Amino acid sequence: MCIRDSYILRYVMPFVLTVVLVASALALAASTYLTTPRTSITTSQVDKEELLSRYLTGHDSLSMHIHPVLKIFVDGREIEIPANIGVEPDGRTRYIHTHDATGVIHIESPVYAEFTLGDFMKIWGKRLDPECFDIYCGTVKVSVNGSPISNPASYVLRDRDNIVVEVTTGGHGEG
Repeated sequence: MCIRDSYILRYVMPFVLTVVLVASALALAASTYLTTPRTSITTSQVDKEELLSRYLTGHDSLSMHIHPVLKIFVDGREIEIPANIGVEPDGRTRYIHTHDATGVIHIESPVYAEFTLGDFMKIWGKRLDPECFDIYCGTVKVSVNGSPISNPASYVLRDRDNIVVEVTTGGHGEG
């Protein structure tokens, strides 16, 4: 064995092994850090009302990101679901919101929660019960993916749900 080989084995190899071990430990720690939500919210620590009052931040890692679609008809006429429900004038955005008038509801939350159609209506400021949607009262029928549901306010929203609310006022207009 020459002096150069002895030098490499004695001084260089321990240094290389140390660098590899430190780099591996950092990579493992970084992957754990990067996949952990940046929020202290957990479903056991916070109630639904508090979740509904919170806004997204640029630091949130999302545990939930779904897009149900809502269509509302009153006496056969489609009612537009407005853009920016749940978006404040200063840009703050609630966990449940819309971006446009297509009827797509965006639910983006750092914790999993069973957000309901009633939660969306609350943020929108509209009434939905077996007799009325907003100011339109009469017969209210709600279906999800073609199947009727009996308690629409408590229906838990799922990704890609197609929700249809149909109100028949019987020609009485606003209730």
